[in-house]
Amino acid sequence: MSTTFVELGGAASTRPFLSHWIKRARVPFAAWSRRRRWVIALLIAAIVFALGTHGWIVADLSGVAASRSALAASAQRLADARHALAQLPVLRQEIAAMGAARSSASWSSADDVRVVSELAVQSDVTLLSLEPGAVSGVGVESMRPLQFTARTDFVHLMAFLRGLSDLPVLTVPVDVTVKRDAASLVMNATLNMFGALRPAPLNTLADAFVDASLDSDDDEDLVFFDPFSSPQMFAAGGLSEGSPLRLVGLLRDRTRGLALLDTEDGATTVVAGQLIGAERVTKLDARGITLARGDETRTLSLMEAS
Repeated sequence: MSTTFVELGGAASTRPFLSHWIKRARVPFAAWSRRRRWVIALLIAAIVFALGTHGWIVADLSGVAASRSALAASAQRLADARHALAQLPVLRQEIAAMGAARSSASWSSADDVRVVSELAVQSDVTLLSLEPGAVSGVGVESMRPLQFTARTDFVHLMAFLRGLSDLPVLTVPVDVTVKRDAASLVMNATLNMFGALRPAPLNTLADAFVDASLDSDDDEDLVFFDPFSSPQMFAAGGLSEGSPLRLVGLLRDRTRGLALLDTEDGATTVVAGQLIGAERVTKLDARGITLARGDETRTLSLMEAS
């Protein structure tokens, strides 16, 4: 025996409704009405469109999300760059102060010996002795002397002195003594090494300023010569047997000139018109001097170093 309880007529009204829609769903496609076909087609199209749109957005096929992310990152980088740019002057001052203090503290006598030794090797200069001294001064005026003795020729000696300006620290040569010894030159010098200072860089602007400061009408010639080479003497109108003289150097500008001669009595300076023994200096130019005695003349010239 079975008993069915019906509350408020729910089961009795629901069963015919479900049976009605089940029967309609089982109707063959050929028996569908035009309206039903359009409704089903539109429903399927809407579902396909919704799924396709959702997949398009999730996959970001249009690149909109990526573009938005890139734009946000660019805006953040721009803000960071502006912030760093605003702090740049202060950072430069702090870094300069820290760098000067660090370089001054870290630069030692071993660094002095190293850079000078490397420069000597590059310039083909033979170091005979190299002795660092004690530090004197404080701060940027801190200085360490470096005494050395070297053997080389005149050309490589000039290359070594010129290379001092390319060292990492300011190097000032003092007490330089150069003597001729057999077939070479012996140089004794003291280099003041300023570990907290840097040499001024040479650039095209500085060169242009120097060129602009020179007058185009200046009648000055810069002569590079070896004062330790054997002097050459040329006679115009015959060679005279004057006193043995050796031209050591020349200093000349637009108005006057000065020559340094090595005589039997030692070194002396002469100007145009001055008497040297029985001879008179009649001409002084960038290449040498001309001496005259009576009708005879002779010229002492400088030999250029190649």
